Amino acid sequence: MNIYRDPADEEWFVRHYKATGQKLNMGKSCVRLKTLDDLPIDLIGEAIARTPVDSYIQIYETAKGIN
Repeated sequence: MNIYRDPADEEWFVRHYKATGQKLNMGKSCVRLKTLDDLPIDLIGEAIARTPVDSYIQIYETAKGIN
């Protein structure tokens, strides 16, 4: 979900996913896989780590109107 909100992060993810040699099947905030072996776990971890927790919480709270 964190790459969905930022076009630059989404572009980064798409580029790096394609570099794995696998076909990307992605929705707005999901990556569809046929088998667990298709999961590029290191890339997913890196994508999640690109958004600091405080930043993600701020985005969430803003979207929910909490701030």
